[in-house]
Amino acid sequence: MNQYFFEIEKLIQAGDFKAGVPLPSVQELAKQLNATEAEIEDAIAELIYEGELERVRPKPLKDVQVPKYKLWGTLGGSHSITKEAKKRGEAPGVEIIGWQLVDAWTSIARRLALEPGDQVQIMERLRSANGKPVAIETSYFPAKYYPGITQDLFTEEGSGQSSFAVMEQKFGLKSDKAHDEVTVTVLEPREAEYLQVDPGTPVLERFRVTLSDKGIPIKASRAVWLFHAAYQMGV
Repeated sequence: MNQYFFEIEKLIQAGDFKAGVPLPSVQELAKQLNATEAEIEDAIAELIYEGELERVRPKPLKDVQVPKYKLWGTLGGSHSITKEAKKRGEAPGVEIIGWQLVDAWTSIARRLALEPGDQVQIMERLRSANGKPVAIETSYFPAKYYPGITQDLFTEEGSGQSSFAVMEQKFGLKSDKAHDEVTVTVLEPREAEYLQVDPGTPVLERFRVTLSDKGIPIKASRAVWLFHAAYQMGV
């Protein structure tokens, strides 16, 4: 990090640059701070990695800005909105925006070890904390393990919003471990509208397959999250 990283960071913290408004050009900043353009570009790159600035989206332009929204924070390995919100002293919220029973397609059948003719109950939920949307989660339940499943089971207060609590308490399916695939994607218009950000906003996407204590895949889920992920790793 060069000295201009700290100078620009001070300007950001002082509110000299408004969220969602492109910063002056590299040339202008270089003149203002008596720096070279290369030094300003290096400082901007570091500030982007630090999360203080972002490239203007959806097109990757040279313009940068203070992010228009702040990520909810860092989510630990459990990836549970309900638990995380409670830990922060915030009220978890949920809205079901999709509920559909379909025949299992090839990729989901493979991931959930399903047989031909098996069906999957799909539930799409908008998750929030203190009324602010933070994630969209799409769950895939093998219908044969969830007889009589209804969407109202997942809209209760508190822990009733946790799909894992419902799986164990209502259907006797205890989750033991999970396999995660994590990547970065950009939001399509529909999801961006739900999350109240711009289309093309980069987000964390996680696909998870949850196994029972008997080693049986009992749920899959795909989620896009407005936060960072954190993992504890042994060495």
